[in-house]
Amino acid sequence: MPYLAMDTATGTLTVAVGEPGVLLGEATTNLKRNHSNRLMPLIDVLLDDIGIQPENLKGIIVGHGPGSYTGVRIGVATAKMMAWALNIPLLGVSSLDGLARNFLASDGIVCPMFDARRKQAYTALYERTECSFRKTLADSLLPLDRLFSAIHSRQDERRNAQKPVSVLFCGDGAQAYRQEIKEAFGDDAYFVECAALDLVRAGHLLDIGIPRLLAGEKADITGFAPEYLQLAEAEAKWLSKQTQSPEASADGRS
Repeated sequence: MPYLAMDTATGTLTVAVGEPGVLLGEATTNLKRNHSNRLMPLIDVLLDDIGIQPENLKGIIVGHGPGSYTGVRIGVATAKMMAWALNIPLLGVSSLDGLARNFLASDGIVCPMFDARRKQAYTALYERTECSFRKTLADSLLPLDRLFSAIHSRQDERRNAQKPVSVLFCGDGAQAYRQEIKEAFGDDAYFVECAALDLVRAGHLLDIGIPRLLAGEKADITGFAPEYLQLAEAEAKWLSKQTQSPEASADGRS
């Protein structure tokens, strides 16, 4: 029962094939360019190396963002096309989950950050409990001050419960805003020093998505869309111009 997973939401391009509890193969690059040209060839090579035909796939799992507008769109469009052509179920999984699961054993708070520029980040918060690794802040696009405030609140709750309050920051956003993070959290802040652990992994998307597919969860292929969390820059500029134009004001539009 092989399943295919892919993610193109960041500079990392990652694909994996696996079965329940088994990773059959995974291929990852971190070239930060040309995802559209390299995704399908990478999938073809991986399937060929494992000896699996596309027709043998039982489902497709895709990182649906948040992240780069163009990057997310490439992965989602490819996953939709393959799922429709092969008539197999499709499921979207948070790309932030695909990074955070590198740190399942962390005792403190895990904060993956994808740089959204202008001192903003696509982010979420995760914490390990006795039974699971759970998300305590949903995927969000936040300015640094609001993210830091949310983390401080979680630290206060954990401190009252006598739990570790250290925060592991990961992803390109953590590197981009390393100084601001250090100033806000001091010795409570930790960063990923191993580059291989600071990448989204499609193998983790398999771990998350396969059980959900087996439980009957799946996306409507026709209506399935990326989780952008914001308008693309070009769209935002266009809307801004519309709301500021004399014609729009005269017509009563806002």
